Parts: sequence; structure tokens; C-alpha cells
Amino acid sequence: MPCFVGRFLWLVLCSLVVDLPTCLSQPVVRELVVSDSLLRAHVYNLAADSLQGRRTGTIGQRRAAAYCQRALRASHLTPVFKLDSVRTSYRQTFPIVFTNVATFGSLPGNSTSYRQAELADGPLSHQDSSRALFGINLGGLLPGLDLKKEIIVVSAHYDHVGASGGLVYHGADDNASGTAAVLGVAAVFDSLARKGLRSRRTVLFVLFSGEEDGLLGSAYFVAHPPASLTQFVCALNADMVGRVDDDHKRAPDYCYVLTDANGSSLKKTVEQVNAQTVQLILNRGGYNTDDDPEQFFRRSDQYSFARLGIPVLFFTNGSHSDYHRPTDTAKRIRYDVLRKRATLLFQTVWALANPAP
Repeated sequence: MPCFVGRFLWLVLCSLVVDLPTCLSQPVVRELVVSDSLLRAHVYNLAADSLQGRRTGTIGQRRAAAYCQRALRASHLTPVFKLDSVRTSYRQTFPIVFTNVATFGSLPGNSTSYRQAELADGPLSHQDSSRALFGINLGGLLPGLDLKKEIIVVSAHYDHVGASGGLVYHGADDNASGTAAVLGVAAVFDSLARKGLRSRRTVLFVLFSGEEDGLLGSAYFVAHPPASLTQFVCALNADMVGRVDDDHKRAPDYCYVLTDANGSSLKKTVEQVNAQTVQLILNRGGYNTDDDPEQFFRRSDQYSFARLGIPVLFFTNGSHSDYHRPTDTAKRIRYDVLRKRATLLFQTVWALANPAP
């Protein structure tokens, strides 16, 4: 990773902003958008060749984790994971087992390559052709005011499928774009907080690894949450928000926003916020129906929350021909559209974090 990344990130964060209105008593901050330059910087750095596709358990994924941790710290978020009774960390490390060492690092990821290691009493037992690895989740929060015990989760996965045969699977859309959106939203919340404008509810920003191998990171997170799950009001997840699918080539200003039966009130909120701000075409599609052959809704991290009854929203652009291919590169991202979707994410989080008294 280039040595200038940290300094550049700090300069971009400092230059972030945004024409603030004089009063933010309304749930929508109409003039506020997520920085295009910040989104672009995050995508290019996370999709760089040096990160080798960010496959969970590899040095590339660890470098990506270090980059994301610096971004969380730059936004002055509070670390959430307990190391002991005193110390906290931005990192939540979880054990996994890769069950075919011979092919590790040589093939793009697939859902059968990994399983979570069982950490019962005593050490891991030896298994032929297996190797213990670790995934890394990252999290930081901005404490709320009078409703600080109520938590809004904003998430994305930052891992991808690695490299194979000398080719890097860059994962710019999947999911450097969603990671950039979450980090961009965190930066806007920080910018507001430094101007004395805080949300009523606490906002917890989480970046997962292990998503490409079966939602491992988010599954571990909900099993070992930094706060009681009863405090989680809802979870908003961004996965692939930087491209345009075949159905919208002539109308790229759209976003699929998916939910389930528990998210009907969230759906109304995002529709109202969208109408007052970026005015994207919101499309449910068939992605979260039971008869969807791809089971798209169940294949990203919001499902780890949804299956526990926590209301969720899933922001995505849908699939495209570069999905899980080396051609999913940073230069193919539609940064104009990414900015609008990231802004919709921010505006939705802001509205949900500031319910009417």
C-alpha cells in the first residue's frame, strides 16, 4: 500500500464538506452529501493490486483491515470491541478453518472453503488438510444523545475473493464500494459532531470480513455483539453500490433497497428521505423474494441480522457482468451514482438516528 495513503486520507477528511444548513432539527439534511473524492480514494485503495483481492485470512485482507481501521480512527469513532475490562479495540478477530490447504490462495473464494472454528474447552484439534485462519471485523461508534442506548448499525463487508493464476480479483464494486459508502457516512457524521450536531441514537459502523465465504464475519458479530442485540434498532447494509446493472443502463440513478416483513417502517423512511434528497429510482426487484433463484437477499450481511428478527435495509445496485471477475476494477465504478447512493444511506441513517420526540 502506498505510504501516502494515510496522509491523503487525512487531507480528504479535513476537506470534506458540505454546505450545512443553520438548523438540523429536521430529519433530512438536504444540502449534505458524501464526498466524491473520499469515496474515490477509498475504492481505489481497497481495490489496489497490493491488496491481492482482500481474501479473508490473507495478508491482503489484513492490509485492508489496517486501512479501514485508520479510516475509522480518522473519523474519531469510539472503538467498540472489548479486549479486557479496561481496553477496547476497533478489531474483532474470529477464528475460521480453511479445509483444503493445497488450494488456499490459488482459487477465488467460494462458500465451501471455510467454516468457523469451534473454540470449546482446550485447543483446536488437528485435522488433516486444514489450516486455522482468522477473520477481522472492524467497528466504531458515535455515541448518541438522549437515546444513546438505542443503536443503528451501518455495515458493509470489505473482503473479496482474492487472486488466482496471476490475476487479482479487485472487488471494486464487491465490495470496496459499500465499504467506501460506510466510511463516507462515518466521515459525515464526524463532520457534524465536530460542529456540535449529534444524533439522538448511537450509530455503530461495522465492516465485516468472511462475507464471501458464508457471512462468517457478520454471523460471528451477532453471536458476540459489543452490546445487547435488544439495543439494535435496525441494521443497514451496503453491498455493491458503485455500478449499474443491465436493467438500468439508460436510467442509472437507481438503487435496490431491500427488506423483509420486519422492515416495513424502514422502507417508508427511506422512501420519504429519498424523495426529499437524491431522488433515486428505488427498486425492490425480485431479489428478496422466496422464489429468487439466486437468493440475493440472504447472501449479504444484513441477513445475519434479519434472521434474528432485527429490521434491516439492504442497499445494492444488483449484479453485473464483472461480478467476481478480475474486471471489477476501480476505474469502472460510477462515482456519480456511488455518491448519490452513499448520500441516500447517510440521509436514511440520519433520519433513523433522529426520531421525532
